[in-house]
Amino acid sequence: MSPTPQSALAPEHVYAIESLVEETQWPLEKIAQLYVDELTRLQAGARIQDYLVVLASKRVRDALRERKAARFLEPSAFSPASPADVG
Repeated sequence: MSPTPQSALAPEHVYAIESLVEETQWPLEKIAQLYVDELTRLQAGARIQDYLVVLASKRVRDALRERKAARFLEPSAFSPASPADVG
């Protein structure tokens, strides 16, 4: 999904995106795209819309945390031990 212009979002969603950018230091475009994707998913099945800002923000934070952990755990993130280090 292409990023939705922030002006098309309700003010509480714009504020949530800006807060996530400040908190995570990720690029605005990436955060906005993740947020809008999550918000769209949540809106599709939500009967009560009151907590969508909180839920979308939490899911974006969780997704970023998972990406950071996955990147850290990639085999290329670790250099193999040299024979001298092994013993």
